[in-house]
Amino acid sequence: MGIWIGDRISTEDHADSTTVIIYPKLQGWKRWLLTVWVVGFTFIGGVMIYLLAGGVYSLEVVGDNVEDIRDQQLVYLIVFLGFWMYFEYKTVKALLWYSFGKEFIKLDRDALSHKRAILGYGKSVRYFYENMKDMHLFKSDNTSFGQFFENAYWSLGTDAVIFTYFTKDKSFGRRLDEKTGKLLIRFIEDRIKTLRKKK
Repeated sequence: MGIWIGDRISTEDHADSTTVIIYPKLQGWKRWLLTVWVVGFTFIGGVMIYLLAGGVYSLEVVGDNVEDIRDQQLVYLIVFLGFWMYFEYKTVKALLWYSFGKEFIKLDRDALSHKRAILGYGKSVRYFYENMKDMHLFKSDNTSFGQFFENAYWSLGTDAVIFTYFTKDKSFGRRLDEKTGKLLIRFIEDRIKTLRKKK
C-alpha cells in the first residue's frame, strides 16, 4: 500500500524499487480561467494569421498612402504574432500539464529516474546516485520579477527540489510548497539509503 506525502505526492515501495508520482495542482476556477484564456487567445491568433496570409489586403484603408499603411499593418501583424506564438505555447503547455500531466520518479538500487509526462508521453532521465549530491530546496526570491512570472497560474512554475549531478543543477517537484518539498527530500534520501544497502 502506498504512502501519500501531502495531497499531491503518492509513493509506493516495491521489492527492489520505490515509485513516486507528483500530481500538478491548480484550483478549479483558475483552470477554467486558463481554459477560457487559451480559447480566446487562440481565436485572436487565428484571426491575425488570416490577416497576415492576405486578409490585410481586403481591409478598407482610408488615406493617401494606402501601400505604406498596409505595410505598417503587416509589420504590426508580424510583431504581434511573434509575441502571440510565445504566449500561446506557454499557456497551452500549462493547460495540458495541469489537465493531464504528472511527474514520475523511480528509485532503484543504482539510480533515480525522473520523467515529466503529459498523457504518459515524456522523456525519462536516469541519475546515478554516486554522481548526485547536495539535494535541497530551491530558495525562491519573492522580489524577483522572473520568479513572479514563472509562478503565475498560467505558467508551469518552478521546481522545488534541486540537486547537483556532476557539475550541473537538476530539479523536480514542480510547484511544491516548502513543507511538502522537505518531506519529499527526506523520503527520497531514506529510500536511497535503504535500496543501496540491498546491493
